[in-house]
Amino acid sequence: MTTQPAPDAVALKKRRLGRTGLLVTEVGVGGANLTADDAGEEALLAAFALGVNFVETGRAYKGSEYLIGGALAQSPNRSDVHVASKTLARSRDGALSDLERSLQHLRLQTIDVYQLNSVGREDVPEVMAEGGALRGLHEAREQGLLRFIGISSHSLGVLRWAAESGEFDTIQVKWGAFHSNSASAVRLARERDVGVIGMKPFGGFGMFGSLKGSEFEKTLSAAELLRYALANHDLSVCIPGVRHPKEVRENVGVATSSTPLSAASEARIAERATAFLKSMRSHR
Repeated sequence: MTTQPAPDAVALKKRRLGRTGLLVTEVGVGGANLTADDAGEEALLAAFALGVNFVETGRAYKGSEYLIGGALAQSPNRSDVHVASKTLARSRDGALSDLERSLQHLRLQTIDVYQLNSVGREDVPEVMAEGGALRGLHEAREQGLLRFIGISSHSLGVLRWAAESGEFDTIQVKWGAFHSNSASAVRLARERDVGVIGMKPFGGFGMFGSLKGSEFEKTLSAAELLRYALANHDLSVCIPGVRHPKEVRENVGVATSSTPLSAASEARIAERATAFLKSMRSHR
């Protein structure tokens, strides 16, 4: 990743997170890998100092909520930061139990967004049942334990259903040059005033390792991939995963110092990403 200069906190643009009305910085922090490096807490503090005001995590990310809670407690910008987490539970009781643990680890009394995590088509009947996870989150919202309800899925069909259902304030979707097929679901959510959290803008775990040394390494740099993701204004916030302060500074630098991509540049990046994925499949 090309090093970018550290910008002033005030330079980060904000976007509306759908019907929640929350104004979030267009680049946030994805918390899945924060504990993979000893510098995870330092990365969070750097993000908050630079004005990043959205961080997303989950119960499945071991130690991540705890680390975020500690960083928030140290940050003078704590009151400006919006926090989202999520549960893999499918039942009411399981979701409420996970939410209780999330609040404890994050050191919060109320969380801004709590999501049902990785919901597949086969999970929808269970989470929507009378004793399902969504019922638990509704109860928690009535009690003031959470403000908004979201859903994360790797199924575009589920995300389209969620956007149309009226039950969810946000969706979390894979978005970027490697996931350009998600564009219609992102657009639908925006039309329904559902906030869109874009994950995996760099393609997902291990993608950079595969790119390294290939003919695509320079044209599919982290900076170009992030520029591509942010060019979609139907997106509310992009949450690249980070482990180190350097990554935070680079991501914020891209968001604040880059000129908008032209349509031709967007198409070129998407074509290169498609070609790279095809080359990976041909070598399997």
